[in-house]
Amino acid sequence: MNRLLRTRSYYLIAFHILLLSGSAIAQEIEVSGIVSDVHEVPIPGVTVSVAGKEALTATENDGSYSVVVPDGSVLVFSSVGYKTQEIEVGNQRTINVMLAEDLASLDEVVVIGYGTRKRVNVVGAVTSVSGEKISSIPASDVTNALSGRLPGAAIRQPSGEPGQNDANIRVRGRTTLGDRTGPLVVIDGVPGRILSEVDPVDIESISVLKDASAAIYGTQAANGVILVTTKKGNRGGKPRLNYQFYQGFMTPTRLPKVLNAGDYATMLSEYQDYEGMPRTFTDEDIGLFYSGADPWEHPDTDWMSDLVADWTTTSKHNVSLDGGSNGMYYYLSLGYRNEEAIYRQESSRYRQYNMRAKLDIPVTDWLKVGADYAGYIPSRLYPTNSAADIYGQSTRLMPTQWSFWPSGEPGPDIERGDNPVVTSTFEGGYNDNKQYKNEMTFRLGIDPPMIKGLSINGFFSYDLYNRYQKIFRKPWTLYFPNWDSAERDANGFITSMEVVPTLRGYSAPELQENHDRYIRQLYNASFTYAREFNDHSFSFFGAYEQLQENSNNFSAFRKYYISDIVQTINAGSDTEKDNSGAMSIYARKSWIARLNYSYRDKYLVELLLRRDGSLKFPPQSRWGNFPAVLLGWQASEEPFWKETLGFFNYFKLRATYGKMGMDPGAAFQYMNKYNLASGLAMGSSKDIEIVVRQAGVANPFITWEKQTTYNVGFDSYLFNDKFHLNTEFFYNKRSDILAPRNASVPDYTGLQLPDENIAEVDNRGFEIDLGYHQQVSQHFRIDVGGNLSWSRNKVILTDGPERAVPWQQRTGHSFGAVLLYNAIGVFADDAALEAYPSWKGAKPGDLIFEDVSGDGKINSDDRILLDRADAPELFYGVSLDLRYKNWSLSLLAQ
Repeated sequence: MNRLLRTRSYYLIAFHILLLSGSAIAQEIEVSGIVSDVHEVPIPGVTVSVAGKEALTATENDGSYSVVVPDGSVLVFSSVGYKTQEIEVGNQRTINVMLAEDLASLDEVVVIGYGTRKRVNVVGAVTSVSGEKISSIPASDVTNALSGRLPGAAIRQPSGEPGQNDANIRVRGRTTLGDRTGPLVVIDGVPGRILSEVDPVDIESISVLKDASAAIYGTQAANGVILVTTKKGNRGGKPRLNYQFYQGFMTPTRLPKVLNAGDYATMLSEYQDYEGMPRTFTDEDIGLFYSGADPWEHPDTDWMSDLVADWTTTSKHNVSLDGGSNGMYYYLSLGYRNEEAIYRQESSRYRQYNMRAKLDIPVTDWLKVGADYAGYIPSRLYPTNSAADIYGQSTRLMPTQWSFWPSGEPGPDIERGDNPVVTSTFEGGYNDNKQYKNEMTFRLGIDPPMIKGLSINGFFSYDLYNRYQKIFRKPWTLYFPNWDSAERDANGFITSMEVVPTLRGYSAPELQENHDRYIRQLYNASFTYAREFNDHSFSFFGAYEQLQENSNNFSAFRKYYISDIVQTINAGSDTEKDNSGAMSIYARKSWIARLNYSYRDKYLVELLLRRDGSLKFPPQSRWGNFPAVLLGWQASEEPFWKETLGFFNYFKLRATYGKMGMDPGAAFQYMNKYNLASGLAMGSSKDIEIVVRQAGVANPFITWEKQTTYNVGFDSYLFNDKFHLNTEFFYNKRSDILAPRNASVPDYTGLQLPDENIAEVDNRGFEIDLGYHQQVSQHFRIDVGGNLSWSRNKVILTDGPERAVPWQQRTGHSFGAVLLYNAIGVFADDAALEAYPSWKGAKPGDLIFEDVSGDGKINSDDRILLDRADAPELFYGVSLDLRYKNWSLSLLAQ
């Protein structure tokens, strides 16, 4: 034992000596100077770093800098919009630098999967946008600030409800069935985190991998990958304190146009006269609806106006502190976000508190450590009725009904207590949903001094999410008329009347509480080896990654509360009480490799391979391989190009091919599953017992969904970088898509067969990105950009039921295509009815439906599939950015 202790002591001493010697490998000198542009105007915020190392500092407002570097270092000066310069220190102590403007920004560093690359050397279809442009868009949710900025990304906001207004993002349209169409989101290298909760102020850049470049994420990459890099304290010198406040005013984009009471009563009466039906309203009633003289018995209610306010507000605050020196950087950000509902009666609201902290510490010249933390508290408070139900009811109700009585009380319902002006409030209870999210990442980086070009990195992330939801429902009060109590004036109009309060909705107060806990752990160890030999350069990246997810939930329910004052589970009745709980697990292991090679930065080759093993598949077929090949040719570097096409001062042709995958659905589908439930057992002496029921049939052959993607494109700058033009043409084919056998085993058989890998979908399209860039004068710059994307998917194979007519077969059509009659006109008179087929009972004024089958009849065989997907096929954006000194103006249309 003593010998063992002595041996450990020797190791500690040796390690300590190594640290001391590592820090004294080279003599350090102090270098200072001023960085300016070609007009000798100082440039603040220029990053100053040692070649191949982290940034040391950034220039102050007067362009000055001061750094301490090892003797013989090479200093790198870089800033967005300027060409990067590298200068050997030698025996210089003062180095003044003049940076030339770089309108093309080819030296801009772009984040790709598990690394970065200069834009000039990017081979894949990668689109990026800076955090500066994101924060210039007045949107509290970053997903809504991206629309129109990213070619190939279709971004739609499906809801304006507070806390639910994050946009749906699809990269190059739809390539699968079902609802798993969103891209993989990777934030600071950790996949699976939520983009909409990140404060836009904290974002440094966003990149989108759209083609085979996404194959490095293998099993999760088939729908594209969004890479988010958050800010770190890369500013040297004095700490910087920044505060940002945003106040927004929102109005509904579009509301249904509805009739007033007079027009509605008129049209209803015309229809009833036409059909020979008794009228609901007399001509006198119609006149009173128009005049408004009798609001008690002849109201004119605008339900949407009574429900929806003209304006609502949203606001956001953020304060951040960052800085650093001698290679140590820190960044701290605190944010608050508030969104109010558009309901006229105040109710729904969303609050979010967020914090982000990053710390990078150089232990020695070759050892660096870092820690990241992000915390979120999203708080959603809603009525017990959903927004869809509330708005839906408001469109069903007639203007001849009462939202409010003339005396101010809410009017009666038509069914189940539904009066939207009341159910949009907390009169019927509340739905309080709070989440507590903690995301932690610990990083380690080693640059062994004895092996030039080698770097070893690793990180461990631990994400812990807790959710607590409390839904308390109670009856609410509506008011019904007591017509016998009405007091009338000389004209017979009611001047006052008793309205009787009546409890509606739930029979008694009830409470449901839900608790959820989710833990994700990710381990990643990687290395990169990069070298240059004359005209050749290469780098090799390898990594091992392991993901583990665990979740569990618990729910409890009670009702028949004697009062709504005490809102706890134990105060409810034992009658009809209920509880439930569940847990789930998921795990994945991955081996990752990437090889990059270039010759004179002219011919570029990138090879990718990812091998994933997923818990969702049987042990014997758990692993899948996802390779990719990416080729690039910078043709503008060729002598013949410069001689004949010199106006293209930069032109790069790219071609990529790759395979990616998805592992959708629940785990253990390859096993027979059983549920525990209450029920009757044969021969049991008890009334109710816990019984075991089969939950479904296993699919032992379940495997990955596979996608093969092809992409050809080019990047170009013309006329001394004043114009850029980039294009992409792509084709994706998804096979082995999980789908049910609807044709082989119809639903009416009662059999529950598992989903199988039987469907195929292809998707094709193109993208165009163009722009104009001009430094008009010393202080004024203009950038104009536009992009257009088009994609269309087609269902190649699915097990749908056979149709009676070929034009209704869903294969060959877009996903989401719907069967509809094709309206080609209106029957003007009886002669028109005689001249063309119609359905039984048709009259002049009815629609003419096309007789597609040509059999002289209008029936279900005449419906056609309308190829309208659930998202636009065509998407475009136009932007204008003006900058004058420290002032900027951004305009965006999409």
